[in-house]
Amino acid sequence: MSEPRRRDAAKSRAVLLDVAERRFCDHGFDGVSLQEIGAAAGLSRGTPSYFFGSKEGLYGAVLDRVFAGRDEATRAAFAPLVAWAADRDGDEAGLRRALGRAVTDYLAFLIARPAFVRLIGWEDLAGGARLRETRPTASTVMAEAFTAVRRAGRRHGTAPFAVDDAVLLFVALTFSLRANHDTFLAGMGRDLADPATQRRHVKLTVDQLAHLVARQR
Repeated sequence: MSEPRRRDAAKSRAVLLDVAERRFCDHGFDGVSLQEIGAAAGLSRGTPSYFFGSKEGLYGAVLDRVFAGRDEATRAAFAPLVAWAADRDGDEAGLRRALGRAVTDYLAFLIARPAFVRLIGWEDLAGGARLRETRPTASTVMAEAFTAVRRAGRRHGTAPFAVDDAVLLFVALTFSLRANHDTFLAGMGRDLADPATQRRHVKLTVDQLAHLVARQR
């Protein structure tokens, strides 16, 4: 394949992924056809099948791309927490700053990439089978970071805690609330995209996490 044709193919594939992501977010996997996605992308009927083989293949590629962004954002968000655990002189103030960074940056990802939240919502309604087939292994970034904090507890003078509890608390106060942005949070009059509301929420989340992971012996 010549270089211009390769560029055109890459462009068509990217357009299909963009359109498919929007359509799957709006209508779920069962609510849109491969032909509709191709037409919305301005491409021939056979182009989606040429690149992805089937609707399942295209959906899997959309999930792969969205989750790759999630993994990159999560690893960056939790890097300060891992660094705190490795610092021999880490104190509770530093831990709170690292937790605040994790919460702030992860919320920023959720706000910037609503497709991640929407697609997970559709998968939950459908029982999650396709997600398990596409992503058989869950991300361990959060668990690894909180495990590092727990292991550093003896050195930093903090008490043991259950890593799963920390992950659950973090996700409940970030992803789960963002997933209910138009329902539960809207009823409370809270918008996590609003800077003032977000600062208040980050502090609330850090207070809860710090109570769990940084309480003194």
